Amino acid sequence: MTLHEAMADVLRECGAPMKSRDLADLINVRRLYRPKSGKPLGASQVSARARRYPQLFEREGELIRLL
Repeated sequence: MTLHEAMADVLRECGAPMKSRDLADLINVRRLYRPKSGKPLGASQVSARARRYPQLFEREGELIRLL
């Protein structure tokens, strides 16, 4: 599963916008995505991916929403 797929799954399941830190924490706990480095997923990676996929995610200040 890719990071943006994991983000979409969690946001769809929660049904509400989330902060990147909270989103990263849930993805880590559920082990939906692990960076190639093997380190836990960081909030900055989630934030960057949301910016990279504007067709999937909308940013509202600190919150990320699934479109």
